[in-house]
Amino acid sequence: MAEVTEQAYQDLRQHIVKNWKYIELQDASGNPIIRLSPDDTRVTWVHETIKVEKEVIIDYDRRGNPIPDTVTIEKLPSTLQLQIVVKGSDSEISLPKTFAKSVIYNVATDGEPLSEESFTPFEMANDQDEITVVHNIVVPQL
Repeated sequence: MAEVTEQAYQDLRQHIVKNWKYIELQDASGNPIIRLSPDDTRVTWVHETIKVEKEVIIDYDRRGNPIPDTVTIEKLPSTLQLQIVVKGSDSEISLPKTFAKSVIYNVATDGEPLSEESFTPFEMANDQDEITVVHNIVVPQL
């Protein structure tokens, strides 16, 4: 059996950021309340990239010797974080609502859940209430 390389894990992380972009908030019974993507200003990837310096060959001199240079490469962390912020005044929310779980999808409607995370239930009762959820997706080997 072959081991997956660090580059393969980076590719998986990039695939997740590009394609697993819909976050849905649900109640304790799993009923959907709202599903949004980073196309909406209330949703953003909030993880920080990791900067790594790497020596690369940029050219060769006339004798065929490599000319190295150091470049900074940004890598995705092992825990990707998608954040959603919802307010009681948002038009999609009918009050009162109790939020208890976040679920990640790769489609805007229906689809199979790709990642689920429960949290302490939060009851949104009025227009001034606000919930911020950061959904953590762990892709190890960093």
